[in-house]
Amino acid sequence: MTDGSRRGVTRGYVGSLIMAAVIVAVALLVATWGLLALGMDRDPVSSDDVMSWAAPLVLCFALAALSLTLWQQAIALLRGQKGPAWGHIVAVSLGSYLLWSLGGNLAGMSIDDTWVSPFAVTLVPVWGMTCILFWAVLARRLYTDRPTPRWPWERAEEDD
Repeated sequence: MTDGSRRGVTRGYVGSLIMAAVIVAVALLVATWGLLALGMDRDPVSSDDVMSWAAPLVLCFALAALSLTLWQQAIALLRGQKGPAWGHIVAVSLGSYLLWSLGGNLAGMSIDDTWVSPFAVTLVPVWGMTCILFWAVLARRLYTDRPTPRWPWERAEEDD
């Protein structure tokens, strides 16, 4: 990273990057939970008498917390902090696990579906990796002089 001036970014760019990071988090979570469900022959929520919208609602709250943390991380980067905001990353990662567990208990899920569930544990690394990926993309945009990556067919036009 250069020590010189930062390149400017707009709120729209940061908002779009947050939305892309949240989509990546959902994709990673769906893939991870799908592989776990396939390997363990078990659903993420196997408790009886749990409303069908309870788990998606808890995940929406966890995704909202992730979005807020990514926004805070973007502000920290824009204010000149060049390293990841580790406190925010750890807090949102562990917070997603706690939110799933507490929200699941309130919704009537069993302990096996909340606190000791491997599905709940996967929230921590997925949220953490998403935060690191977001930081890396935004830091590259802000603090390096490298141009926007191009596809091979876009580079061929410049060579002529």
